[in-house]
Amino acid sequence: MARRKRIGRWSLAVLALAGCACSSTPGATPTAVHTPARPVPTTTVPTTTTTVPPPGAATTVPIPVVQAPGWSSALTTLPPGGGFSSLSCISDTFCIATGGGTGGQAAAGATTSGAGVTVSWDGASWSEPSVYFPAPVSGPVTAPILPSLTCTLGPTCVIVDGSDHVSTGNGTDWSTPRPLETGAATVPSTAAGAGAGRGPFASVACPTPHFCAVVDNSGHATTMQGGAWGATQSLAVPPSPPAQGARTGISCPTTTFCRAVVGAAVVDWNGTSWSVEPTPWTASPAAASTGSAISCPSTTLCAIVNGSGLTYRHGNGAWSPVEAIDPHGGLDAVDCPTTRWCVASDAGGSVLTWSGGPWSPPRTVLPAPTEYPGIGTSLSCTGVHFCMVMSADGDYSTYSDS
Repeated sequence: MARRKRIGRWSLAVLALAGCACSSTPGATPTAVHTPARPVPTTTVPTTTTTVPPPGAATTVPIPVVQAPGWSSALTTLPPGGGFSSLSCISDTFCIATGGGTGGQAAAGATTSGAGVTVSWDGASWSEPSVYFPAPVSGPVTAPILPSLTCTLGPTCVIVDGSDHVSTGNGTDWSTPRPLETGAATVPSTAAGAGAGRGPFASVACPTPHFCAVVDNSGHATTMQGGAWGATQSLAVPPSPPAQGARTGISCPTTTFCRAVVGAAVVDWNGTSWSVEPTPWTASPAAASTGSAISCPSTTLCAIVNGSGLTYRHGNGAWSPVEAIDPHGGLDAVDCPTTRWCVASDAGGSVLTWSGGPWSPPRTVLPAPTEYPGIGTSLSCTGVHFCMVMSADGDYSTYSDS
């Protein structure tokens, strides 16, 4: 299949959780099979018959891809767009990817940006791009910049980008982006890694359609409660690295518990306020100094990946010493949909999994990005049955345990 200009970034992440009763997930040789669904019996006799619609017959029911267990080979069927930077799946027939805008080129001196777009997955194919943020005609880059996306049941999706604009929608129809309210506090000079003002990368998590939390890489945090966004709060966090290396992560298993990684700091939400806790990276000075992704399947378990390492914490205990799980390095996404299953991915297109024992060795499922190498990967799992990982170029791979 001819390579198309890609969109999207995907990161799979897996968490090594110790001390819990866990079940392993079988691994099988991955193959990508894009065929109609298995024939459905239409009689009560043991023989199987099929009902096949006539060629070209209209249908409103997507036919999911029937996939062998394990990871598919790399797929590239996304429509052309910008470098996509975020992905969210709520089932194996509903995923949204978002990107566009500067395509991660703001740090290279871009003065204008393209349109922010989304594409949706129905289990078999991707939609054409839907514009959620029109491209500015001229002037300085204002938005969108490296958008972050999360979807909950409904579906209700929220996009927040590095320019601190927010938009809500269902994957196709989007509200007009509006800037988040800026609080009275200013960003501490030690926290502004990308220069003055807000950082160019933000992360959003919405455990319900009525609550969302946002952090960005210059140390701001914001929440939406009951449909209303509050003023941003500026937090005293350690210095962040340059814009393209300052990815943040946030995870909210409930409306009263969120944990985020901002640079080298861990930031917590307790339902009423934000606080900064000591960085877990001090336990291993040789580890990378900045966390890039976090996943909390419950209020008592969280995992952070960065570089080649992972650290996790149970309850109110200390963060574990950083464990090197990926010799390739570049870990930038992790998703633990349950306390028994985690996936992690790195910028080179490899994924690692955890299902109760040691982490698996990294397995390359995507080619390394070449058009958008500075954005990283995006990862989303709906449970132990389905995951998708996507590179910034738009190559993607899905996981199934069926």
